[in-house]
Amino acid sequence: MLLKAIFKKNILMGVLFFMLSFSLTGKAYFKMTETCLKAQVLIYELRITEAKSLLLLEKNSSPDNKAIVWLQEYCLYIDLFISENEVDYKKMQPEWKALIKELESQPFDDAWYRFILSDMYLHRAAMRLKMNENFAGGSDIKSANNLLKENEKIYPSFLPDNKNLGLIKALFSVIPKNYTWLGNLLGFEGNLEDGLNKIEIYLKSDLKGKEHQWLKTESAFIYALLQHNFQKKSKEAWLTIAPFTENYKNYILLNYMRATIAGYAGKNEEQINILNAKPSHKSALPFYYMEYMLGVAKMRKLDPDAAIHLKLFTIKFKGKNYIKSAYRYLAWTQIMAGNTNSATTYYSLCTKHGQIYQEEDKQAMNEAIDPMRWSKELIEARLLFDGHYYKAALNKLDQIKVDQISQTKFLLELNYRKARVYQEMNDYANSLVLFEKVISLGRQEKYYYAAYSALQMGAIYETLKNNVSAKLYYNKAIHDFPKNEEYVNSIEQKAKSGLKRVSK
Repeated sequence: MLLKAIFKKNILMGVLFFMLSFSLTGKAYFKMTETCLKAQVLIYELRITEAKSLLLLEKNSSPDNKAIVWLQEYCLYIDLFISENEVDYKKMQPEWKALIKELESQPFDDAWYRFILSDMYLHRAAMRLKMNENFAGGSDIKSANNLLKENEKIYPSFLPDNKNLGLIKALFSVIPKNYTWLGNLLGFEGNLEDGLNKIEIYLKSDLKGKEHQWLKTESAFIYALLQHNFQKKSKEAWLTIAPFTENYKNYILLNYMRATIAGYAGKNEEQINILNAKPSHKSALPFYYMEYMLGVAKMRKLDPDAAIHLKLFTIKFKGKNYIKSAYRYLAWTQIMAGNTNSATTYYSLCTKHGQIYQEEDKQAMNEAIDPMRWSKELIEARLLFDGHYYKAALNKLDQIKVDQISQTKFLLELNYRKARVYQEMNDYANSLVLFEKVISLGRQEKYYYAAYSALQMGAIYETLKNNVSAKLYYNKAIHDFPKNEEYVNSIEQKAKSGLKRVSK
């Protein structure tokens, strides 16, 4: 009897201890406190270390507020996405996993729960895809999508979900064929119009609480990127991002967003001014890619100072993306200056450093190993065109004598670039003639010119409301140039977007 009584007493004490522990732990919840909002500001200033310290203090006093976990993960994501440091990426994997597990171990009855968890999964997916871990990235996208679909059923009026759900729907509506396994993994087909509409509804909503300020800014940036890349609405993209980034002189991430869309919208001078106004915080995470952006923007107005920024990027940046592209641009600076030996050195560095994951880096690598070298005039015309200095570009192109060009590649470049200039100047008659010439000359070549010419002809006919011809050329861009090795995914995505637009 005594043993039995002791046993019962110990069980009772254990139950009481468990209940007491549970009551001390409390119930998980989401609340953007003043401290959390301050941490968000620090994140947009890229003062990541300070943000982490602030969140850790807040977590000690409010351990059940899962907004803190969300922001801690955001710090981790921003740090890794900007630095692309592979060593840090591998080192931080356990911490990333622990933060996701911490949130999943305390689910709570609030729409914010699945939203912030989906956000964390999408962040990790973006980083995994950047590191070429495609299957793991796809799995994270699937997890995020499942959470969002579940939230949509339980909380159909919860609009922040539209940011992530709209992004997934839009991206997977134009997925290239070599990534169709991701679509199959998710188990659904995307819808560009529906995805854009979802994001737009959230952006135009009257939700003005402090917890929505930065979420709406991020949504505006995503929406602007989709407008530019998939709808050919670069001017509209600028109008989308401009009001959300007016404070770009104080926040580095706002500066980056505004400068990115300014470049897409052809506002090269504006982009340079924005990047030159980037705020300087001694404790901020270095964002060396913005040096690359500034170097490229200056190249586009033939500013010799461009080399300073490109060199800084290649020296300081520890990631692998855009390194080859930077060395290619540096080679171009030397060709334009008449220093062929220095150009050869930079091309050699291009072959040895960086990776060939981004289209720009693939293009740079192909050029570096090709014994044919660009002429000064073609480089200058190409750069001026990319900067939207169309009249200056056309003047450069008109000075080039066709009979002095012996390589097919550069003859394609000359005709394609002229066609693009005429297209942007709304001289569609001359543009279409030259694009057809490029298609005829480059159909069996490995260069992108013929496929991109078909793509641009589709765009012209779409503008002219000739949807039959637009469909014809968009399909040509996808199917008629099997030997093309350049910008394959980009061409396919843009052509598919065009087909969706003209098939409504």
